[in-house]
Amino acid sequence: MGSSEIYRLNLMSAFFCSLGVFMFYMFMKFVLKSGSLSEDKPAAKLPKNKGAKSPAPTVKEKAAAIPDIIVYTVAGFSALALAFSKTYWNSANSVEVYPLHVFFLVTLMLVFLKAILGTKRGMPESRFITQNKYYLIFAFLLGLSFTNHLTTILLAPACLTLFFYTNLYDKQRLYKLLGFMAICFIVGFSVYLYLPIRASMNPTFIWGNPYNFERFYWHVTGKQFSVWIFSAKGSIPAFLLLTGTTVGLAIYGLVKQKYLKPGIHFIFFIIVCALGYLLISGSADIVNTQFGKFTASLWNEFGTGLVLLSLLGIYFLSRFNTRIYYFTLLTFFGCLFYSINYDINDIYSYFLLAYITIAVWMGFGVVFIYTNLAAMLKTNLQRAAFGIAAVLFSLFALSTNYAGNDESRNYFVEEYTMNVFKNAEPNSIIISSQWDFWVSASWYYQFVKKIRPDLVIIDKELLRRSWYFKYLENNYPEVYNNSRAEIERFLPELYKFEHDIPYDTRNIMKLFEELMTSFVKNNPSRKSYVSWEIEQNTNEPFAQDYVRLPDGLLFRLVPKSEVVNNTVADYTVYDFKFTPAEPKDYYYETLMRGYSMMLTASASYLLSAGRPMDAKKYLELALISVPNFPQALELKKKNNL
Repeated sequence: MGSSEIYRLNLMSAFFCSLGVFMFYMFMKFVLKSGSLSEDKPAAKLPKNKGAKSPAPTVKEKAAAIPDIIVYTVAGFSALALAFSKTYWNSANSVEVYPLHVFFLVTLMLVFLKAILGTKRGMPESRFITQNKYYLIFAFLLGLSFTNHLTTILLAPACLTLFFYTNLYDKQRLYKLLGFMAICFIVGFSVYLYLPIRASMNPTFIWGNPYNFERFYWHVTGKQFSVWIFSAKGSIPAFLLLTGTTVGLAIYGLVKQKYLKPGIHFIFFIIVCALGYLLISGSADIVNTQFGKFTASLWNEFGTGLVLLSLLGIYFLSRFNTRIYYFTLLTFFGCLFYSINYDINDIYSYFLLAYITIAVWMGFGVVFIYTNLAAMLKTNLQRAAFGIAAVLFSLFALSTNYAGNDESRNYFVEEYTMNVFKNAEPNSIIISSQWDFWVSASWYYQFVKKIRPDLVIIDKELLRRSWYFKYLENNYPEVYNNSRAEIERFLPELYKFEHDIPYDTRNIMKLFEELMTSFVKNNPSRKSYVSWEIEQNTNEPFAQDYVRLPDGLLFRLVPKSEVVNNTVADYTVYDFKFTPAEPKDYYYETLMRGYSMMLTASASYLLSAGRPMDAKKYLELALISVPNFPQALELKKKNNL
């Protein structure tokens, strides 16, 4: 392909999400045909008298009579509903771990249920590998999936519960099976060995620097990101209670299914929902907030109101196949109860397993409707019309979510990065914490596209991680060496912080301030800049002997000796270019507010320097980025611009 590297990566994301949709279609086909595979079915009661009516067919008996055309079209409905759901579709647009993650999740669900529903008692030992091939494939794929994303663990409540319920009847066989599965898992998981091998080669990008066992373990377990999970007080006990209750009810429902009325299984779902709502509504702000984001997303996630089909589907599935029912119950609640404890802004990707489960339930909701209309759909043509109508109905999600997922005019990260590059003088230093907005993109443009490799870009937040100093030393050796003394004083305290060893908070903050200041002070031949959010954080001041001068999109740190009458001689007005769009997410809106704030502040400086026409240019740009931005309007009116 002759296109750019980033474009090819976007195509890769679309490919894996498309592959995930195909695997989900295969998953739905399999589970829709699995009603007859359910065990522990109550024996049918025969009428006592010859003249008595036969009992009404059960849900399983109705499901067994579902024609193939309905199975295929319902599977198509569910697959398309998932494909065009807001979050899944958004994953296909991003260069992230999630496209491969959803492919693994759906594939693991399919292979696992094939293993579970295909397990038969008394299988011959001579064919052990063949009889258990799906278990072994599952274990291998599970190991691979963990190397891509740790939230593969969200499958654990469902898979562990169903695995032991299905296989505990023969402990000798179970231990043998676990041994073989462990080997397959390790083979898949061994892909991780690439990390320490590559780290030893001193690569340009060395995230986490997993060169030894400790660093490797930290990287694999996501230590750097663990500060955001279960950070709210009381969140761990609540999570354990909710997850434990769900698992307990699932085990009880599976073990006692011969003796329980069919409606009891659905009541268990209602119990978990009620208990979850009671505990979560009284939880800490972050848990409540993330739960609110999830529930608020449901109405439009699959197209306006289409999610209501899932309620019919849960009810139908609880009577159709108890093992599949409890499997989906545990994937849904296992994902939800964990993810709402993660304190990040972009939380929706962590709900993907829950959304996948809802798509399963929606498919069974369509089957529920079919079974109740089956008496009227007697011909193949009528059934085909019903199935096609269901598939077309799933396209409602396409019309609802197209605008929100149309990224064809989304250039704001590229444009902002290029504007920051334009803003910075040659060989200058930029200190920022805007990783999601341009710093991460700068790695691509600097090291892959070779655009502005002269710039030294330092992520303030990554300075709290010792591995980042290896990155700085490799890529900016001059700046690193100029601050070597400050770095060597700071690293021992950072070691204590990373290893949970008691440390002096005031001392580590003092050393951090000295480190930040050294990047500016020890490199006088380079101009230094900071982005606007750094200046908003007054709790961590640094380089206090320097004047903060709003200079385009950045604050320039200028020695006081170079400022005369609050102005500097070398102040350039830049021709920034960006493409305004309809506000649709936190990142876009934050970026546009950043444009407006900095351009207005720079316009104010230009007015004080007696350059009203240049100030007018910046104010007009500020009002393009955020129409009716109050400070820009006020400044423009006050100065008759």
